[in-house]
Amino acid sequence: MFPSFLLAKLYVKGSLKNTDTGFEFALKNIIDSTQLIGIGPICVGEKNYEGQAITMTVADKTVNGAELSRQNSIPVRMGLPLKVSVAGDRLVPGAQRIAVAATTSDIGKIKFEISDNV
Repeated sequence: MFPSFLLAKLYVKGSLKNTDTGFEFALKNIIDSTQLIGIGPICVGEKNYEGQAITMTVADKTVNGAELSRQNSIPVRMGLPLKVSVAGDRLVPGAQRIAVAATTSDIGKIKFEISDNV
């Protein structure tokens, strides 16, 4: 398993922002190409977001978190950004700490935290 401090470097600093439907941020794979087969929960404070609330977009492919599986995975190639959109409450302006859990085809479950300002 990869150390969480290394996984936290996947986060694209400054990408955290509010949207009309919640918030979004970007990840950029700096480790090795893989397939994302599961996402969530994404936790902000006391709120947990899973399944339908999460959408991932890479290149021209968008997949809802509830539909993500080995058969319907997202390729996460080294160097390509992955946008993670979360439907829910907008974030309060200022410093935020977000915990991200995901599952990849080769490593399995991963967890890491990101910190940034909205």
